[in-house]
Amino acid sequence: MRPLSLRDLVRRRADASRDIDLLSSGWIPDARTLAEAPCLSDYVETTYPGTDLPCLHGYVSGHPLLPPGPVTTSPILARGPGWIRTESRWYVIGDPLRIPPEPAAPDAQPKPAPEHHDLPNGGVTTPDGFVGF
Repeated sequence: MRPLSLRDLVRRRADASRDIDLLSSGWIPDARTLAEAPCLSDYVETTYPGTDLPCLHGYVSGHPLLPPGPVTTSPILARGPGWIRTESRWYVIGDPLRIPPEPAAPDAQPKPAPEHHDLPNGGVTTPDGFVGF
């Protein structure tokens, strides 16, 4: 991928600014706008490297510059149901990455409640695990 020219960067900023103005007026992206957008799926929200700005990391298809595969978007400027607008372009977003919880180890045993004499100041443990005095 070649670096963007100054002209490309200026156009990208102008497009993003125009889109944010439109969104601020109540406009939402239409089917034609989103039909031209790349799709991002199996994503997680993170922060753009070197900033505290939100972005998504996931799998892209239909990107005009990148092959299908993992990407990190530029910072998110706006979002709505099924779409985001980043500093560089619109994306149609699919399902986020679902990470199943780790199963408990088969040999894991719950810790027994401490004995009365093990608690500070002779406190007692309630059934929900709180120590009372």
